[in-house]
Amino acid sequence: MPKVNFYLLKQGQSTEQYVLACRLCEKILSQNLKAYIHTDSEEQANYLDDLLWSYRPESFLPHCVIDTELDEDVSIVISYAEKYQQGFDVLINLSQGIPTFHAEFSRIVEIIPDSEDDKAKGRERWKYYKEAAYDLDTHDV
Repeated sequence: MPKVNFYLLKQGQSTEQYVLACRLCEKILSQNLKAYIHTDSEEQANYLDDLLWSYRPESFLPHCVIDTELDEDVSIVISYAEKYQQGFDVLINLSQGIPTFHAEFSRIVEIIPDSEDDKAKGRERWKYYKEAAYDLDTHDV
């Protein structure tokens, strides 16, 4: 059964969730795990792709967007819509809903921005995971 960590952003712009996703990817890779980042759209996936290359100059996070020739060889894959690829340890969910394939992961990360709409959707996801008896934890960021 997956462990789910909710990261609650206290302030900042909507882009803060993407920066936190980059920081979490660094931590995940340092634990020799593979990260699967799920977004709602190809546009969001491409934005995160660009950010992972540039968010910290001293950092190298090998990654790609799903359905490219590299997606078999990297430790971070960014997906969107219902595209899915097996073989990853941690799901970082940046989408508005819960991906249908979420139970394939040992860990799930939910990043909740500080807007009323995002918090309401986050509460719905919390309720879903709680009813499914997943191990839940929260972190204020």
